[in-house]
Amino acid sequence: MLKISVDGKQLKRDIGLRKSRVSNLQPPLRGFGYYLEQETENQFNTETDPQGKPWAELKPSTLQQKRAKGYPDDILTATGEMRSTVYSVASKSSLEFGIRDPKARWHQYGTSKMPQRQIIGITPKRLKHGSKLIKVWILGRRR
Repeated sequence: MLKISVDGKQLKRDIGLRKSRVSNLQPPLRGFGYYLEQETENQFNTETDPQGKPWAELKPSTLQQKRAKGYPDDILTATGEMRSTVYSVASKSSLEFGIRDPKARWHQYGTSKMPQRQIIGITPKRLKHGSKLIKVWILGRRR
């Protein structure tokens, strides 16, 4: 014989907890934002796009200009300003993630004179990580 018992009071508490957690997703979204910031920092370190594809090499003339100004040879790194403006802001229901440096837009999409070097992006792996954070938050941890 198989028997299942359901405690109505406990069920109501569990549902109430999950409902309140769904109405405030800021904690897992904040964690997801931090994760995206770290992934982007890793991209600058490895000079790759969100999918792991290497950024286009710098032209010899660009390298010459950077060296004349005392900047490092690293791609998308001169003063480090762009890298330092990666941010995320979480609210109860949304996450904003981006780069505040206006020059990032040119690199993200490329121009007629500059190849695309994508910095910001949500990959399936990243989306899965964010979904897992939200799921764990909503379901809570059983003690």
